[in-house]
Amino acid sequence: MVDKKEYQKTPFRQYYEEFCEVLGHPLWMMPMMLIGLLLMIELLHTNYHMDAEKDAHGYCGQKEFVKKLQRFYDNNAY
Repeated sequence: MVDKKEYQKTPFRQYYEEFCEVLGHPLWMMPMMLIGLLLMIELLHTNYHMDAEKDAHGYCGQKEFVKKLQRFYDNNAY
């Protein structure tokens, strides 16, 4: 019969288990997902600004009906 030695965790194994326990906890995962979402939105927003033909903040002002309303407002001076 083979003697079974008591299983001892190596320092790396202890560190790995604690690391996985922290990364798998919802109180860590939820804020990280929120930060990831905000980072993705910021990257998309910045890339939209890089295109010279588009204006991320003046999107509605580029529409033809809004331009017509502006001209009408300018001509009639409410």
